Amino acid sequence: MPILLCGLDACPVCSRQLRSLNHVVVSCARKIVNVNTSEIAAGCIKMCGVNDIADAVATRKDKFINEYCEICSLTVK
Repeated sequence: MPILLCGLDACPVCSRQLRSLNHVVVSCARKIVNVNTSEIAAGCIKMCGVNDIADAVATRKDKFINEYCEICSLTVK
C-alpha cells in the first residue's frame, strides 16, 4: 500500500482511477481473506483500519500542502 501511495504522489489521478485502484485493493483483500464477495472483503479492510484509496490520497495531499505552507511561511520571515 505505501508503494502505491508514493506512486500516486507523482501524478494526479481522477476519481475513476481512484475507484479502479480501490477495486485492486479490495480484490487483493478478497483473495487474502478467501471470501467470494467484495462487500465482505471491504468490510474486513475497514475492520483492519485500512483507509479507502481516495481517503488516503486526500490525507497525503493535505499533509503535503500543510508542510509546504509551513516551509513557505518560514522562508518569508
